[in-house]
Amino acid sequence: MPPERNASQIKGEEPISDATADCIFPEEIMLCILTRLPVRSILRLKSVCKPWHCLFSTPQFIKMHQGQFSNDPQNQSVIFYEAKAGTMYLLNIIEPNENKKPTSILYPENFNMEIVGCCNGLFCLGSPGSLGLGVDLWNPALKLYKFIQFSRVNFVDPMIMSLGFGYDAGEDDFKVVRIVWVKKDEIFVSGAEVYSVNSDSWATVDLGFQFIVFENKNDLIVNGNPYWFAVIDVDDEVLVCFDVTKSVFKIVPLPVFYLGQDGPVKLVDWKGNLGALSCTVEYEVSYLDVWVFDDGEQIWRKNHTFGSIKGSVDMFTLCVKNGSLLGEKLDGKRIVFNPANGCVEEIVVDEGRKRPFEVYGYTESLTYIKGMKQVKGRNRKSKRKRKIIGLLMSYMN
Repeated sequence: MPPERNASQIKGEEPISDATADCIFPEEIMLCILTRLPVRSILRLKSVCKPWHCLFSTPQFIKMHQGQFSNDPQNQSVIFYEAKAGTMYLLNIIEPNENKKPTSILYPENFNMEIVGCCNGLFCLGSPGSLGLGVDLWNPALKLYKFIQFSRVNFVDPMIMSLGFGYDAGEDDFKVVRIVWVKKDEIFVSGAEVYSVNSDSWATVDLGFQFIVFENKNDLIVNGNPYWFAVIDVDDEVLVCFDVTKSVFKIVPLPVFYLGQDGPVKLVDWKGNLGALSCTVEYEVSYLDVWVFDDGEQIWRKNHTFGSIKGSVDMFTLCVKNGSLLGEKLDGKRIVFNPANGCVEEIVVDEGRKRPFEVYGYTESLTYIKGMKQVKGRNRKSKRKRKIIGLLMSYMN
């Protein structure tokens, strides 16, 4: 039961202790129960009493909820995003197959945004190329977002801009990375700056070495650190990682088999480590090799091989925390593969339509940033604007 509404008990006590002081169950048990509830239930319970309303907003409780509910392998979802149509779907892949029904979700629409990445339930959305004025940090579970304007650092006429997103667990701080290349006297000159949520400010950082990336956003995020495919020394292809804790860029070698592999290779977050998924198909049966990068020895090691996967899987694109893998078959159908039992399930994202979706692992959280605003529903005008932008992007590509 919730604590009694006694204002005199609220003053002078710790939020967590006060919020559970009058409960039948001990404080530890109540916290264990509350931190395992989904965000929707927590939001409903906020209106039960003032102590609980205060409790659920404290950094301590938010972090405890992150550790209990959000990090539970059974609470794993996937977000599918189709940029040209501006559609986004949420799917809980742990649900039984008959219940796997994607739901459309609303997201901020300041201007034409792309997903940069997701960390601890928070998404970073940014405009492609050098046209953007800033980024949105968005929590789908809370339906809140905050627009972060780029700093006024004098990057004159940037030719290329790439964004990255990360999370420093030690400081409990989300960070946005902005790398810019400017052409001066036929030479590309680069610079970078990092936004910290904790300080609510941008700071310039030293690149340490010259490189050029391939995309306008990071290619993947592993353990809170963004990675880009990049080129150094004219034709030397590598991975560049931004260490969010040390605020330094570092070079990570690509697997030797990456360019010479017959089948597609996908770099992923493999259970908190940088991994590579190599898939081959023989007689409509798929085989998957999992490689993991040893950060200490700076080498790639084969971690596991999964054989005799039913169906012709073209590529595995994502690994979620419970070990399940999301893949795409040669006919365009999407599947979930459970390595523990070898089970393969087909999933339908958009009935009757085959689209090139971007896929992101997601676990909901209570993460809140000061200054966040409510995400509003789209009207007909915004839908029409999105359609026009999609057509323009299609023409440009």
